[in-house]
Amino acid sequence: MKKALAIGLAAVMAVSMSAPVFAEDEGKGIAKEDLKVGVIYIGDENEGYTAAHYAGAKGMQEALGLSDDQVVIKTNIKEDEGCYDAAVDLAEQGCNIVIANSFGHESYILQAAADYPDVQFCHATGYQAKSSGLSNMHNFFTRIYESRYLSGVVAGMKLNEMIQKGEVTKDKCKIGYVGAFPYAEVISGFTSFYLGVKSVCDSATMEVKY
Repeated sequence: MKKALAIGLAAVMAVSMSAPVFAEDEGKGIAKEDLKVGVIYIGDENEGYTAAHYAGAKGMQEALGLSDDQVVIKTNIKEDEGCYDAAVDLAEQGCNIVIANSFGHESYILQAAADYPDVQFCHATGYQAKSSGLSNMHNFFTRIYESRYLSGVVAGMKLNEMIQKGEVTKDKCKIGYVGAFPYAEVISGFTSFYLGVKSVCDSATMEVKY
Protein backbone atom coordinates (compact mmCIF):
# COMPACT_ATOMS: atom_id res chain seq x y z
CA MET A 1 0.00 0.00 0.00
CA LYS A 2 2.79 2.43 0.90
CA LYS A 3 4.58 1.77 -2.37
CA ALA A 4 1.37 2.15 -4.35
CA LEU A 5 0.54 5.45 -2.68
CA ALA A 6 4.08 6.69 -3.20
CA ILE A 7 3.91 5.92 -6.91
CA GLY A 8 0.41 7.36 -7.17
CA LEU A 9 1.26 10.62 -5.46
CA ALA A 10 4.45 10.98 -7.47
CA ALA A 11 2.38 10.56 -10.62
CA VAL A 12 -0.15 13.16 -9.47
CA MET A 13 2.67 15.61 -8.74
CA ALA A 14 4.37 14.98 -12.05
CA VAL A 15 1.16 15.41 -14.02
CA SER A 16 0.21 18.52 -12.07
CA MET A 17 3.66 20.00 -12.56
CA SER A 18 3.48 19.58 -16.31
CA ALA A 19 -0.17 20.64 -16.60
CA PRO A 20 -1.06 24.27 -17.36
CA VAL A 21 -2.28 26.35 -14.45
CA PHE A 22 -4.81 28.18 -16.64
CA ALA A 23 -6.69 26.93 -19.69
CA GLU A 24 -5.45 29.93 -21.68
CA ASP A 25 -1.87 29.02 -20.76
CA GLU A 26 -2.14 25.55 -22.29
CA GLY A 27 1.25 24.09 -23.10
CA LYS A 28 3.35 26.41 -20.91
CA GLY A 29 3.66 24.31 -17.71
CA ILE A 30 5.85 25.16 -14.71
CA ALA A 31 9.64 25.00 -14.56
CA LYS A 32 10.92 22.60 -11.92
CA GLU A 33 12.87 25.29 -10.11
CA ASP A 34 9.67 27.32 -9.78
CA LEU A 35 7.60 24.44 -8.41
CA LYS A 36 6.54 24.51 -4.78
CA VAL A 37 4.29 21.83 -3.28
CA GLY A 38 2.24 22.16 -0.10
CA VAL A 39 0.85 19.12 1.70
CA ILE A 40 -1.87 18.95 4.37
CA TYR A 41 -2.09 15.77 6.46
CA ILE A 42 -4.78 14.65 8.92
CA GLY A 43 -2.08 12.91 11.00
CA ASP A 44 1.69 12.59 10.96
CA GLU A 45 4.34 10.05 9.98
CA ASN A 46 3.58 7.99 13.11
CA GLU A 47 0.03 7.17 11.89
CA GLY A 48 -0.29 4.54 9.16
CA TYR A 49 -2.54 6.27 6.64
CA THR A 50 -0.64 9.55 6.75
CA ALA A 51 2.68 7.72 6.87
CA ALA A 52 1.87 6.21 3.46
CA HIS A 53 1.05 9.65 2.02
CA TYR A 54 4.15 11.08 3.68
CA ALA A 55 6.27 8.42 1.97
CA GLY A 56 4.57 9.34 -1.31
CA ALA A 57 5.44 13.01 -0.94
CA LYS A 58 9.04 12.19 -0.09
CA GLY A 59 9.22 9.80 -3.04
CA MET A 60 7.87 12.54 -5.32
CA GLN A 61 10.42 14.99 -3.95
CA GLU A 62 13.28 12.59 -4.62
CA ALA A 63 11.99 11.54 -8.05
CA LEU A 64 11.62 15.14 -9.22
CA GLY A 65 14.78 16.38 -7.53
CA LEU A 66 13.06 19.06 -5.44
CA SER A 67 14.75 20.77 -2.51
CA ASP A 68 13.34 20.76 1.03
CA ASP A 69 12.27 24.36 0.51
CA GLN A 70 10.07 23.27 -2.39
CA VAL A 71 7.97 20.83 -0.35
CA VAL A 72 6.08 22.25 2.64
CA ILE A 73 4.34 19.67 4.84
CA LYS A 74 1.70 20.44 7.46
CA THR A 75 0.75 17.59 9.81
CA ASN A 76 -2.10 16.97 12.28
CA ILE A 77 -4.50 19.28 10.44
CA LYS A 78 -8.06 18.57 11.60
CA GLU A 79 -11.19 18.51 9.47
CA ASP A 80 -12.26 22.02 10.41
CA GLU A 81 -11.52 25.67 9.59
CA GLY A 82 -7.89 24.97 10.45
CA CYS A 83 -7.66 23.07 7.17
CA TYR A 84 -8.73 26.15 5.21
CA ASP A 85 -6.22 28.26 7.15
CA ALA A 86 -3.48 25.73 6.37
CA ALA A 87 -4.36 25.75 2.66
CA VAL A 88 -4.38 29.56 2.58
CA ASP A 89 -1.02 29.68 4.33
CA LEU A 90 0.49 27.31 1.77
CA ALA A 91 -0.94 29.34 -1.10
CA GLU A 92 0.42 32.54 0.43
CA GLN A 93 3.84 30.88 0.76
CA GLY A 94 3.85 30.50 -3.02
CA CYS A 95 2.85 26.84 -3.40
CA ASN A 96 1.73 26.02 -6.94
CA ILE A 97 0.11 22.77 -5.80
CA VAL A 98 -1.61 22.01 -2.49
CA ILE A 99 -2.55 18.44 -1.53
CA ALA A 100 -4.83 17.27 1.31
CA ASN A 101 -5.29 13.64 2.35
CA SER A 102 -8.48 13.37 4.44
CA PHE A 103 -12.11 13.07 3.34
CA GLY A 104 -13.24 15.77 5.79
CA HIS A 105 -10.77 18.26 4.36
CA GLU A 106 -12.65 18.55 1.07
CA SER A 107 -15.07 21.41 1.80
CA TYR A 108 -12.21 23.56 3.09
CA ILE A 109 -9.99 22.70 0.12
CA LEU A 110 -12.85 23.63 -2.22
CA GLN A 111 -13.13 26.99 -0.47
CA ALA A 112 -9.40 27.60 -0.81
CA ALA A 113 -9.45 26.55 -4.46
CA ALA A 114 -12.15 29.11 -5.17
CA ASP A 115 -10.15 31.82 -3.39
CA TYR A 116 -6.83 30.95 -5.07
CA PRO A 117 -7.52 30.11 -8.75
CA ASP A 118 -3.80 30.29 -9.58
CA VAL A 119 -3.05 27.29 -7.30
CA GLN A 120 -3.82 23.66 -8.14
CA PHE A 121 -5.55 21.80 -5.29
CA CYS A 122 -5.50 17.98 -5.12
CA HIS A 123 -7.67 16.15 -2.60
CA ALA A 124 -7.47 12.45 -1.72
CA THR A 125 -10.66 10.38 -1.25
CA GLY A 126 -13.10 13.17 -2.13
CA TYR A 127 -15.62 13.38 -4.96
CA GLN A 128 -16.70 17.00 -5.48
CA ALA A 129 -13.98 18.32 -7.78
CA LYS A 130 -15.83 17.67 -11.04
CA SER A 131 -19.14 19.10 -9.85
CA SER A 132 -17.46 22.16 -8.31
CA GLY A 133 -16.77 23.71 -11.70
CA LEU A 134 -13.28 24.69 -10.50
CA SER A 135 -10.55 23.90 -13.03
CA ASN A 136 -7.92 24.00 -10.26
CA MET A 137 -9.66 21.44 -8.01
CA HIS A 138 -8.86 17.70 -8.39
CA ASN A 139 -9.71 14.44 -6.59
CA PHE A 140 -7.44 11.39 -6.51
CA PHE A 141 -7.11 8.09 -4.68
CA THR A 142 -5.80 4.56 -5.11
CA ARG A 143 -8.00 1.69 -6.35
CA ILE A 144 -8.71 0.77 -2.73
CA TYR A 145 -11.38 -1.74 -3.71
CA GLU A 146 -8.60 -4.03 -4.97
CA SER A 147 -7.07 -4.38 -1.50
CA ARG A 148 -10.58 -4.71 -0.02
CA TYR A 149 -11.12 -7.75 -2.26
CA LEU A 150 -7.91 -9.36 -0.99
CA SER A 151 -8.95 -8.63 2.60
CA GLY A 152 -12.21 -10.42 1.83
CA VAL A 153 -10.31 -13.45 0.56
CA VAL A 154 -8.43 -13.58 3.87
CA ALA A 155 -11.70 -13.28 5.82
CA GLY A 156 -13.23 -16.08 3.72
CA MET A 157 -10.22 -18.29 4.44
CA LYS A 158 -10.70 -17.62 8.15
CA LEU A 159 -14.37 -18.63 7.88
CA ASN A 160 -13.35 -21.88 6.17
CA GLU A 161 -10.90 -22.54 8.99
CA MET A 162 -13.66 -21.96 11.57
CA ILE A 163 -15.95 -24.34 9.65
CA GLN A 164 -13.29 -27.03 9.63
CA LYS A 165 -12.78 -26.62 13.39
CA GLY A 166 -16.50 -26.88 14.02
CA GLU A 167 -16.70 -23.34 15.44
CA VAL A 168 -19.42 -22.37 12.97
CA THR A 169 -21.59 -24.28 10.53
CA LYS A 170 -21.39 -23.57 6.82
CA ASP A 171 -24.94 -22.16 6.71
CA LYS A 172 -24.25 -19.74 9.59
CA CYS A 173 -21.27 -17.89 8.14
CA LYS A 174 -22.19 -14.23 8.50
CA ILE A 175 -19.83 -11.25 8.38
CA GLY A 176 -20.49 -7.77 9.74
CA TYR A 177 -19.03 -4.77 7.93
CA VAL A 178 -18.93 -1.23 9.33
CA GLY A 179 -19.19 1.45 6.64
CA ALA A 180 -18.23 5.05 7.42
CA PHE A 181 -20.42 6.90 4.89
CA PRO A 182 -22.80 5.71 2.13
CA TYR A 183 -20.72 7.03 -0.77
CA ALA A 184 -18.96 5.41 -3.70
CA GLU A 185 -15.60 4.54 -2.11
CA VAL A 186 -17.21 2.77 0.86
CA ILE A 187 -19.83 0.98 -1.25
CA SER A 188 -17.28 -0.29 -3.77
CA GLY A 189 -15.05 -1.25 -0.84
CA PHE A 190 -17.55 -3.45 0.97
CA THR A 191 -18.82 -4.89 -2.31
CA SER A 192 -15.28 -5.92 -3.24
CA PHE A 193 -14.69 -7.28 0.26
CA TYR A 194 -17.83 -9.42 0.02
CA LEU A 195 -16.88 -10.71 -3.43
CA GLY A 196 -13.48 -11.67 -2.00
CA VAL A 197 -15.15 -13.57 0.85
CA LYS A 198 -17.52 -15.36 -1.54
CA SER A 199 -14.66 -16.39 -3.82
CA VAL A 200 -13.41 -18.81 -1.14
CA CYS A 201 -16.48 -19.31 1.10
CA ASP A 202 -19.58 -19.36 -1.08
CA SER A 203 -22.05 -19.81 1.79
CA ALA A 204 -21.07 -16.58 3.53
CA THR A 205 -23.45 -13.66 3.93
CA MET A 206 -22.69 -10.11 5.06
CA GLU A 207 -24.51 -7.29 6.81
CA VAL A 208 -23.40 -3.68 6.43
CA LYS A 209 -24.10 -0.99 9.02
CA TYR A 210 -23.12 2.69 8.81
